[in-house]
Amino acid sequence: MKRRDLIKAGVMAGAAAALSAQSQSALSNQPGILTRARNLIFFVYDGMGWEDYAIAQFYSRRVLGKPLALERFLATGVSGLQNTNSLTSFVTESSAAGNAWSTGVKTVNGGLAIHADGRKLTPIFALAKQQGKAVGLVSTATITHATPASFVVSNPDRNAEEQIAEQYLEFGAEVYLGGGTRFFDPAVRRDKKDMYAAFAAKGYGVVKNPRELEASNASKLLGVFSSSHVPYEADRRFQGVDVPSLAQMTRAALPRLAAHSKGFVLQVEAARIDHANHLNDPAATLWDILAADEALEVVMNFVDQNPDTLLIIGSDHVCGAPALYGTGRSYLEGSAGVLLLANQKGTFEFMLARLGNNPSPEQVVELFRTVKGVALKPEQAQVVVDAITKRVYLPDTVRYSVQPANTLSWVMRQTDANKPDLPNIGWNSGQHTASPTVFGVYGRGVAAARIGLIDNTYNFTLMTRALGIRFQNPVMSEQEALEVLKSRAEQPWKHPEDALALV
Repeated sequence: MKRRDLIKAGVMAGAAAALSAQSQSALSNQPGILTRARNLIFFVYDGMGWEDYAIAQFYSRRVLGKPLALERFLATGVSGLQNTNSLTSFVTESSAAGNAWSTGVKTVNGGLAIHADGRKLTPIFALAKQQGKAVGLVSTATITHATPASFVVSNPDRNAEEQIAEQYLEFGAEVYLGGGTRFFDPAVRRDKKDMYAAFAAKGYGVVKNPRELEASNASKLLGVFSSSHVPYEADRRFQGVDVPSLAQMTRAALPRLAAHSKGFVLQVEAARIDHANHLNDPAATLWDILAADEALEVVMNFVDQNPDTLLIIGSDHVCGAPALYGTGRSYLEGSAGVLLLANQKGTFEFMLARLGNNPSPEQVVELFRTVKGVALKPEQAQVVVDAITKRVYLPDTVRYSVQPANTLSWVMRQTDANKPDLPNIGWNSGQHTASPTVFGVYGRGVAAARIGLIDNTYNFTLMTRALGIRFQNPVMSEQEALEVLKSRAEQPWKHPEDALALV
């Protein structure tokens, strides 16, 4: 992008933030909305948009026979929309979005609680720890991933997860639960440091599977349950993958944190909604939203029983822009495709691991039948084989760059315009998008209010006021950031994979 275009984009982003300032000012004047709290829980729907919510809402009501806990939240809490742009881009990624929440200022995509010129920022959970509060992080991503990390540490590279694991040890939160064995295990870490032993030496109970999590009575807990991200809920539920659910991890965290006399702060992240939308995998997205809803119900029940606790929810950005589109005469068949998701018992991630590097068309057909409940034609199966073995992808566009998964999605798209033979869900891309996202506050002391549209940075104001903290991080202007970016424009990526790592 040319410098002139970068500056223009930055000015426009600043204007968008200014437009939401009126809503934020109105919110500040609402009695009760900024209630003081002993405990604070921030619940993240990573990568979820309103279409994702609509699909899960319909499926839960029609197939599972119950409304979502998120419906109750939206009906009884205070909710609205938040802008998601980062400092120099309308399309954010998770670290810049997390920074906006955790520090109250906009940053450039890619770093944790830090400005592009190297100025470190102080995240909200570090401020809470200074008050003596216990701290917990729970995620279905690697626990060292961008969203949880942005709430506790500063690092110029969100992908430096081995180093972030060491920063976690120094920070000393009471609970860390998620994935990422390769950042803790000396057999896998590049520097061979035994981070498990280091955490155990500081009094942490170290657990690595659901049974150990259930059995542990340690007051401080490090739980790392998978090599990378925690496997998807659909694979845990239907394919017997041995990992805890987000609700189980949340139930393990809450009593440990609640035992602290000065209260606690906790982030719970439903991280893999974002990843599922990157893959364009409808069942993966659906079931991770439903898993998030189970965890949200655990949290809301805790808040109902502990009126000194404030709950904030938010989605950091939308991913893939999925849409449930109408089909059939007068859209009378618009619901039929969603019901077909009941036949899907696993994810593309699970399937690709089973297919390996050189599958046959017959293997592809059988796996789609057993895992997705879809009968592929031989020519469709060959498309999948070519994607895996020859890197010939569909659709052939840069918007669908999470391959070969996007190809697996493409071959099972709806083909009957009158009655869905496959789920009538389509994606605009495999990347993040710029839409405003859900925001809400819930708690017994929260009064009714009209929120409208806020900027994502306002979450920091809500949290600091709720916790009685007075703090302002340094602000960087778009122009300053653009000049820094200009100086880096000719520099190559530090690691080749970083170009696609900002999820």
